[in-house]
Amino acid sequence: MSSPQTINGLMRHLRNDCHINIKGGVQKKQLISYGYYHGYKGYRFYAKRTNRIPYSDFEEVVAVIEYDNELKSIFYPELMFTETAIKNIVCNESVFRLKSSTFEYIFRERMSDNSLNVKLQSKRLRLRNSVYSKLAEKYQREENSDNQMVRHFYNRGEDAPLWVVFEILYLSDLASFFECLNKQMRIKILSELNMLDTYIDTNAGMLSYALYTVKAMRNAVAHNGIVFDSRFRDRRINKALKKWIEKETNINNITLYSLIDYLIILCCILKRIDFSGERAMHLIESYERANLRLKERVNVDIYDKVITSGVESKIIKLKQYLG
Repeated sequence: MSSPQTINGLMRHLRNDCHINIKGGVQKKQLISYGYYHGYKGYRFYAKRTNRIPYSDFEEVVAVIEYDNELKSIFYPELMFTETAIKNIVCNESVFRLKSSTFEYIFRERMSDNSLNVKLQSKRLRLRNSVYSKLAEKYQREENSDNQMVRHFYNRGEDAPLWVVFEILYLSDLASFFECLNKQMRIKILSELNMLDTYIDTNAGMLSYALYTVKAMRNAVAHNGIVFDSRFRDRRINKALKKWIEKETNINNITLYSLIDYLIILCCILKRIDFSGERAMHLIESYERANLRLKERVNVDIYDKVITSGVESKIIKLKQYLG
């Protein structure tokens, strides 16, 4: 096994083998802070290792790293707001006019249609198992905690209400919860969000399609993954979601291969849940400013590699849609 490289050795490697100019104490500290493997190795390409970014100076590498960090700081609050708002909307609609707000009661009353659909019933049972597994884990973790949210109910012999369950569900669980609701309930929630399109979305699953898609971006942003090239993409875009987004915004070629497509989907959701009506436009403007700062710090070949063709035209149409 070879011995680990020193920072000086890594700097020589970047100069001699990668043809990237790096020198001096400042850039040495930057290489230490950002890391060779998470920093340069992670940012040396766009989406695929074969799609190399044509760096010639380490300052350009730093510019792309800092651009990526800025994107995460821009998207994080909007993703958290979206997750919280959708959870509250789905929770409120799911318990509306019910005698009980526990998950078990909702499971019996509002996840009971289409009982001969084996695939759907399997999803519902998996969701049920996941919910109780997470409740058990949370109950165990609360043993020495002052904030005993789950134990507060179970220690009194009661089931936890749905709002407690939603506090511990991941975004993918929320998408699954919506997917498992009776179709009548899904239609009601989609109507509340102004996302119902029975021609495109015959199964009334649009919200789950959007949440499953945004989930990958949310996790990358929250866990400090690399986001600028949407390498976090974990699925092809759902056909119904693609048609709905393109019809809604008049923006074509939504593929998820560029971060701008995730921005468009997020803005479509924000438009429906933001009581101030300003979040989506503020998000776009922040994204534009980040792109402009990158453009000022790198040469045109690098910028064109990072900001793919079609981004500017999509931004223009997205602003028209929101305006």
